[in-house]
Amino acid sequence: MAGITSTGLGSGIDINKLVSQLVAAEATPATNRLNRREGRLQTELSAIGTLKSALSEFKSSLAAMGNASRYDALKATVGDSSLFTASVSSIATAANYNIEVKNLAQTHSLAFTAGVADAKAAFGGGTLSIKFGSYGEGNFTASTEHLGGAITIDADSSLTDIAVKINEAKLGVSASVVKNGDIYQLALNSSFTGAGNSLQITVDEPSGQLAELAYDRNIPNVGLTETQEAKDAEVVINGLTITNATDTFSSAITGVTINLKSAKPGTTTQLGVARDPAAATEAVESFVEGYNKLFETIKSLTSFNAQTQQGGPLSSDAGTRAISAQLQRLLGETVGGPSTFRSLSSVGISTQRDGTLALDSGKLQAALDADRPGVIRLFAGTEASEDVAATEGVADRFTRYLESMLASRGTLDTRLDNLNQRITGIGNDREALNLRLQKTEQRLSRQFNAMDALVGQLSATSSFLSQQLAGMANIYNNKK
Repeated sequence: MAGITSTGLGSGIDINKLVSQLVAAEATPATNRLNRREGRLQTELSAIGTLKSALSEFKSSLAAMGNASRYDALKATVGDSSLFTASVSSIATAANYNIEVKNLAQTHSLAFTAGVADAKAAFGGGTLSIKFGSYGEGNFTASTEHLGGAITIDADSSLTDIAVKINEAKLGVSASVVKNGDIYQLALNSSFTGAGNSLQITVDEPSGQLAELAYDRNIPNVGLTETQEAKDAEVVINGLTITNATDTFSSAITGVTINLKSAKPGTTTQLGVARDPAAATEAVESFVEGYNKLFETIKSLTSFNAQTQQGGPLSSDAGTRAISAQLQRLLGETVGGPSTFRSLSSVGISTQRDGTLALDSGKLQAALDADRPGVIRLFAGTEASEDVAATEGVADRFTRYLESMLASRGTLDTRLDNLNQRITGIGNDREALNLRLQKTEQRLSRQFNAMDALVGQLSATSSFLSQQLAGMANIYNNKK
């Protein structure tokens, strides 16, 4: 049976505790150095990520300023918006229109007014064929857009069953059973507005009362009753009457969409299409606000507090200072061309004492009024033509520079990759340190245990010699 060993018995020293303290004394400074290095790298990694995100946001803010159409944008103004609203596209032309809304588009509604006393009693069966189209004198022209369809009705179906069948068919007609006094009536309503979407209903092989659900305007007093006529929307624009199947007129005026809200025959209201000065201002404001936000981010990352002697995570970073310097250079560059508005300062964008930008919207609007093409060239540039080379605008220059910074293998990504590799390297250093400390602990344990055993042996020898000497002394004393 193996003996039980316990360290420290020979010397009386707690060897395990002593070894742990010695290993900790060696581990603590090395661990602290690794932690400090990793902390610095993590802080720098986070700061570069913040900078990259800020640059990306600023790049997004350039899109509006670089869109030439924003400076020629039009807007619609309606005199009485309770009658209609309007929106414009880039192909619209500035002009004024007098518009009268004579009537809105209507869907076709029919009803079985005779009704039944019990909506769940057997009504009849056969095939209901529903068509959409327009009525002429003595004829019906089926629609080529909405085709309708046929619905098979069982012979023992009730009025309620028929309504369910019509709704399940999803042909563009909704059905409901309405109680009117002591009787139940079937109401049908088309989903499509316009005179060209009137309903025609025929019944094939009818049984019971199903034939009473037929409808044809050209055959009066037979079958269903018309409760609402299908109508086109009708407007008068500058004296010209225009109709449409829906309340949305998208081609009556080039580039203008009119959405009718209510009809007021005999009343004319004005629709004005004019250039929208706010669109240009908002586009430039987006750039100014985006730059200022980026500027504040860079400032916080590179700041240094003289009182506390504490700096931002990138306060001594040359790369970040280079980015800031390049952005400031781009602000001061001019754009080629014959216009007098060739710099940002000439159109009301100035740099404040704190480094941020400010926009004088009045000066910008005056520049647009004086030379709109020149201002557009400044912000958005121009495309090349046969006689003139392309001009790179301010938005293009900033975008090109930012794209180089934000590219997948650009400067910032390279730095982020490098930092991540160094952080990974610290993890490897920790593993190596732990392995070295394990070996140190094993070595110290062996050495101290060997010392403990030797001290134990020496102590035993000392006790033995003391006993022997004491015995010899006793013998000597007894001889006397």
